[in-house]
Amino acid sequence: MSTSWTPISLFYVAASLLLVQCVDLNCPDDYDRSQYLDDQTRNYLLCWTVDWHHKVITFAAKVATTGWFGFGISQKGYMPNSDVLIGWVKDGKGFLQDRFAFDRSLPPLDPIQNVRLISAREEDGTTTLEFRRKLEACERRDHSIEKGTTRIIFSYNPHDPESEDALSKHTIAGRVSVSLLSGTGNVEPAPLESDHKSFLLGNPSVRVPARPTTYWCVPFELPTLQSEAHVIRFEPVIQENHKQLVHHILIYQCSDDVIPHLQESWDCDHPLDHIPPHIRTCRGGAVVYAWAIGGTALSFPSNAGYPFSGATGIQYVVMETHYNNPESSPSYVDSSGVKMYYTPTKRPHDAATLMLGHHVSIYSYQLLMPSRKKDIILENICPNSCTQAGLPQEGVNVFASFLHSHTAGRGMWVKHIRNGIKLPDIDRNDNYDFDFQDVVLLENEVKILPGDDVQVFCRYHTSNRNQVTLGGLKTMDEMCLAFLFVYPKPKLSTCLSHIPWSSLIQYLSYASLLGEFVDNGNRSADTRTQLIQLGKDLKNMKFKTRASHQLWSQTYWSSRKREFTCSTSFDENLLKGTRETYLPAEKKGQRVIRKLQPKLCLDSDAEKVSSYLWIITVLLTRMWL
Repeated sequence: MSTSWTPISLFYVAASLLLVQCVDLNCPDDYDRSQYLDDQTRNYLLCWTVDWHHKVITFAAKVATTGWFGFGISQKGYMPNSDVLIGWVKDGKGFLQDRFAFDRSLPPLDPIQNVRLISAREEDGTTTLEFRRKLEACERRDHSIEKGTTRIIFSYNPHDPESEDALSKHTIAGRVSVSLLSGTGNVEPAPLESDHKSFLLGNPSVRVPARPTTYWCVPFELPTLQSEAHVIRFEPVIQENHKQLVHHILIYQCSDDVIPHLQESWDCDHPLDHIPPHIRTCRGGAVVYAWAIGGTALSFPSNAGYPFSGATGIQYVVMETHYNNPESSPSYVDSSGVKMYYTPTKRPHDAATLMLGHHVSIYSYQLLMPSRKKDIILENICPNSCTQAGLPQEGVNVFASFLHSHTAGRGMWVKHIRNGIKLPDIDRNDNYDFDFQDVVLLENEVKILPGDDVQVFCRYHTSNRNQVTLGGLKTMDEMCLAFLFVYPKPKLSTCLSHIPWSSLIQYLSYASLLGEFVDNGNRSADTRTQLIQLGKDLKNMKFKTRASHQLWSQTYWSSRKREFTCSTSFDENLLKGTRETYLPAEKKGQRVIRKLQPKLCLDSDAEKVSSYLWIITVLLTRMWL
């Protein structure tokens, strides 16, 4: 039987489709945060609020469907091994099921339902479920919700299930990374002063080169004011459809040497694009602001701002934009940048940005990792001698943090040590996502005192790579950096470390004896040509044998020795030359192995009894069958 379509029927079909796509979704009252999981169609709104006292998180999922929807927490962003909830409303009754996806088929029900449905309603073409769960995993099929990145998978279908075990396949599905417990949205930003103004630093319609990685440098003069003012908010302005192209933006403090070049811009690292030496020097100096893909705006606390103009504030900056163009497309023209809000009414404290972690350059070969390995841990150190020389007597207060590595990065954290005693981590993200890097506003500011040690750790996986991974600027190279936003402004600006170059050369001499490294006479790295060729030689290392892996691990990567530099805003060394130190030794103690015991995450005894009865019923039914 055929169906004939009249203009009127086509109009009603189109109108109904538009209704689904244009539903106005709003959070119910009493929810602190919200985010569209499908940023393009905006048909799936997730709202949440956290009860830190009871360690409980409450969600409201509002989806433009009259069928079922799914919401899951995944460690890798895929359906297999994800903790899934499936919910719907039918005949005025709400249903919510706790399931676990072992693969890409319909997830089976969990034997223990560790979620509580609060309310359910279906109206105006949308389904809304409110539900609550504990932050901590309650049994092996649950995933804990932790600070840092949470990878969420979502799906929905326009039809209700025929029964609780008969769900048709989703029609829409996706994944997104969210900061449920940390990020700029979890701390209420300070309100802007009534006299605030703003200006934009934007790339001048840059024709992005047709190659995978480009760093573009543009100098700017900030507005000239009669007296010093405070920048109180940085807001990324990323050109439409360029969210995957613009990987990160850094703004560096500069001197007035840039004045003759204010109308120019350059490919920062291309040998034929002759960038002036003082512009190159700016990139090694003080970082004013750092943003990366997935990040949002940064608002300063009400008692601090970044000083500019006047007699002592910064007046000139260089903006560095990293373009990630893996397909080497020649068609991109970009004008992305950063909007800066400022107030002429100075706040009590000047703020600054500390850059800590691993030394960064085109030739950061000391960061050398074999392919096909998991959980490679890199330790960096800003030693007590640097903080002693570079911090004020009262110390500095860390109010925000931004952690940055590349595609092999899986976790990052900033360790804080005082007088040999480990304090709580300043920031930690055990589920780092290269495509979602946000500034974290700390719930409680952290005080770093002169003489403290601060370490930056990175955890890498190279299991999906066939080549050696080196430190460097390209997306497939690696970095390990933490940007800490602090006040009052200290002398210290940059504190970076690395395994000594001499240790790398010694390791390569051993590797050449195993036939793992072919020595082409470039280890001296006296010239740029030799440095480039050395990188190619390192990339050709195969690590085919257990002996080659052990050699790398035991004679090189496990070294506790580090070279470090600590410098001021204009790249002046606080301590003479490059210094050496050793990583702090961990205090030996009994290793505690915590075995996760199954338990119920429910609020009332009645709920627990009901769940136990349900479990017994399921077990008896299986025995009977």
